[in-house]
Amino acid sequence: MKRVFLALWLSVAFFSLSAQSEHSYKQFPYAPTVEEQQLLPTWYRNTKSSTPPTGPITALAEFQPMGGVMIAYTDRFGVPVNLISELSFITKVKVLVYPASDSNTVKNRLIAGGVNMDNVQYWVINHDSYWTRDYGPWFIVDGQDRVCAVDFTYNRPSRPHDENALPAVVNKMGIPRYEMPMVHTGGNYMVNGYGTAASTDLVLEENPNQTLASLQTMAHEYLGIDNYMFLNDPLGDYIAHIDCWGKFLSVDKVLIAQVSPTDSRYNDYEDVADVFANSLTPWGNHYQVYRVYAPGNNYCTPYTNSLILNDHVFVPISGTQWDNAAVEVYRQAMPGYTVVSIMKQNTAPWQNTDALHCRTHELADTGMLFIKHFPILGHKNPSDDFLVEADIKPLSGQALVSDSVRVYYRVNDNDWQSVRMNAVNGSQYQVAIPGLQPNDEVDYYIFAKDQSGRRECHPYIGSDDPHHFSINPVGIDAYEPVVSLYPNPCADFCILRSEKADVSSVQVFDVCGKQIYSETVNNDVVRLNTSSWVRGIYNVFIRDKKGQNHYKKLVKR
Repeated sequence: MKRVFLALWLSVAFFSLSAQSEHSYKQFPYAPTVEEQQLLPTWYRNTKSSTPPTGPITALAEFQPMGGVMIAYTDRFGVPVNLISELSFITKVKVLVYPASDSNTVKNRLIAGGVNMDNVQYWVINHDSYWTRDYGPWFIVDGQDRVCAVDFTYNRPSRPHDENALPAVVNKMGIPRYEMPMVHTGGNYMVNGYGTAASTDLVLEENPNQTLASLQTMAHEYLGIDNYMFLNDPLGDYIAHIDCWGKFLSVDKVLIAQVSPTDSRYNDYEDVADVFANSLTPWGNHYQVYRVYAPGNNYCTPYTNSLILNDHVFVPISGTQWDNAAVEVYRQAMPGYTVVSIMKQNTAPWQNTDALHCRTHELADTGMLFIKHFPILGHKNPSDDFLVEADIKPLSGQALVSDSVRVYYRVNDNDWQSVRMNAVNGSQYQVAIPGLQPNDEVDYYIFAKDQSGRRECHPYIGSDDPHHFSINPVGIDAYEPVVSLYPNPCADFCILRSEKADVSSVQVFDVCGKQIYSETVNNDVVRLNTSSWVRGIYNVFIRDKKGQNHYKKLVKR
């Protein structure tokens, strides 16, 4: 909750603004104003705060099921009307308007643009700008199986209506809201749906009262983030938002921009790409890093500033020679998705630091069919049971259609088959894929539907991009470990996760063979505090409850 003195300060500081016409939006640039630059160093003192949600918490990713999209109208739209038209035929479009009389102007423009008006709803909410990404809510599923919103203190101090738009939006959605005491912005936050998030180190600058460890703890308490990556900003521009050069495409896929080797920023871009390439995902495999050539500077190439909305991807293009290649990268990385290119408009053109993603915001499906599954990946032993386990929850409150809960699989690219999953404990389902032999190559995905009519796959796109593993007679490939350790390299902590059996003990030795850590545990997830460890390489020995020993190398930065 905002402190009383902040509310009083805002009422004085923005009296003249409130007295102006409701259409005084043009005074706000995307970059901080001079006044905001002066206020930002102390803005952390005015952070909101509430009790964290009940865990366990899952932060929802952009590519998870969504029930709509939010845009804002000021004296114009921030996006082309043809994008709104495309969106209106696949989902609900919520348009922020203020005052209410603006809805007539908006309606006429949308009708003229061929928008499906049956899917358009006007939310009369005061706002200062059309950058809904930056001031819009972050969505989680809390420990009570509810979709909730997490609020933060928007890093634009002179835009009180944008700051207050988030609570109003959440009120329209009718879901709980939690206030996280952190200065932040949506364009500098991406999450993969399994406890990993990434931002640039702008977050550290704008929260000088917090340490890296305290920010990570806060993200864990409010968002369920186990691995919060703070990265150097290779773009080197005023904005320092991660969506200007990076994007999670799925749990284990990430898109990173690329520049010419002659560009002074080349090594910075390659370094951040290497961070992901050398890191393990929460699934225990390495990230698949896709690259899109986006030279920026005098060229408008904001290709990572795209919007993923259910089975569609909308990519901003500007008529440059690299547009087609950028769109093709998305098609290769995201098979099964409909990839739509959206040309810039003259009234609100794309910029390298501000494009389609910045001006839209997906809205979670509050009754989503939630599937949590740690997939079988990589090379597996013939002796494995190939047991597919999943947590499947219909947040609509409607029962699952029991016979629909299935694993679809194919062996060596033959026809798809299916086997029904069995309920074993509450929302837990499992089944073993039958009849597998050494040297088989296996694709599979999970499917379920509920009585509300929702249908869901895991991975989200289903048969076009399924999970894959192979059965290798010579043993398990270390590239796809049964026990994963991430982030690696680490800074103040790392997460040890077992996919097959709970961990029973952990021992850590330095390169000289000295034991620096030993613990007996009983969990599938262990958090190691590495803040006091010196920089270097460590050997980690893990024993699980099946009696198997695992060896990992861990790098402390």
